[in-house]
Amino acid sequence: MKKLLLRLGLSVLGTVATLLWWTYHDKGSSSSAQSMSHIPARVADGGNQLTIEVEGSTPSTLRVDFQDLSKPTGHQMLLNAWEKVPSGAHSWSVDIPNGIGGYIEFEADHPNPGDTLTQRVKINGKEVDSQSERLDSALQPNTAFFVQVERDDFSRLEGSLQE
Repeated sequence: MKKLLLRLGLSVLGTVATLLWWTYHDKGSSSSAQSMSHIPARVADGGNQLTIEVEGSTPSTLRVDFQDLSKPTGHQMLLNAWEKVPSGAHSWSVDIPNGIGGYIEFEADHPNPGDTLTQRVKINGKEVDSQSERLDSALQPNTAFFVQVERDDFSRLEGSLQE
């Protein structure tokens, strides 16, 4: 009986140690994205001018995920940035290197029927995407009103982010 309790105790201790290691082990900066509550002026070494222009009739949030798809899965995310903006027109310029892609999403925070969202994305002065949406009716529960563009590489005009 004493040996059985000792084995059981060691098994529990091993499980607890493993769970603690998984929880608190430093996974390194390459496997977790930096997160910030504003859109940065520069990502990594820069080199290309990414321009994001938005206009909304209601307070909204701009979200941009910058990813390096040349890295292995799980290590691609560089930065997750978002910025809350009041209604009206807003613009950001972000200096980004080649090979950085991801998504740009402009979402209404609490939209009402008739609200509009417009998003234009340019790289080095050339428009790569332009979208405008109008909310015709009240949103259903657990739905959102947004416009979004995804790219493998923001510095190229073509190419969507692969799932």
